[in-house]
Amino acid sequence: MLLHRLYIEDDAVREVKEFTAPAGIEIYEVVRVMEGVPLFLEDHLKRFYHSAWLLHLEIPLGEGQIFQRLRDLIRVNGIEEGNIRFSWTFRPSGRFLAYFIPHKYPSEEEFRLGVACGLLKAERHDPNAKVVQAGLRAEADRKIREEGWYEVLLISGKGLITEGSRSNVFFIREGVLRTAPDGDILPGITRQKVLQLIHGEGLRLEARSLTPEELESAEAAFLTGTSPGVLPICRVESLALPVNHSCVNRLAGAYNGMIRDYIQNHR
Repeated sequence: MLLHRLYIEDDAVREVKEFTAPAGIEIYEVVRVMEGVPLFLEDHLKRFYHSAWLLHLEIPLGEGQIFQRLRDLIRVNGIEEGNIRFSWTFRPSGRFLAYFIPHKYPSEEEFRLGVACGLLKAERHDPNAKVVQAGLRAEADRKIREEGWYEVLLISGKGLITEGSRSNVFFIREGVLRTAPDGDILPGITRQKVLQLIHGEGLRLEARSLTPEELESAEAAFLTGTSPGVLPICRVESLALPVNHSCVNRLAGAYNGMIRDYIQNHR
């Protein structure tokens, strides 16, 4: 679903009523806009091109071209807060699209009290490539809607909790932060920033996924993502988790500071 009046198709500004959904292989990114600034756009573009490379494909657009098209989209709609989805579709012909999409940012209460997540036995094909996988998305959305979860955490064929359907996940267990190895997941941009903060703060980190059984001894857990930022988890299925953990609070505060600095430097 497209928001607002105008979208970008290739290098043209069009009315949303003219939009036709892409077909074929589609590589995409979703970037959050705050105060008119697309957050961490350089990192999104790096992953955008890397996704194409993993599929042995090439996107014939430069970073400067994409950056300008996103700035044009923000300008012509007069919108300074929201989420932009941009993509390149291969076959039958190349096509660039950029438009605002619906978003749901956590409320102050959700940041304070945490959110509830379910579990879903599923995993991505080519997890490092951000490619549309309609079947997984539909099943995750169905479970979220029917069960009332904020997010579902994916359980791989090996029985490990790897990531969320739209997010990455961290656990704290035995004083160590744990998150899935990069090769098993789609490494999110917010996750990358949080990893930088973890190393900068000198916190202990292990690249290892947890089993559902190991959740019972977790000290805390949190999601990272474009919309949620750093968001504590209060419950996974029927298992309650502590929320007000000093490490999570510390990382959330540092991440918000990183956003403020980025906006200040890219206005």
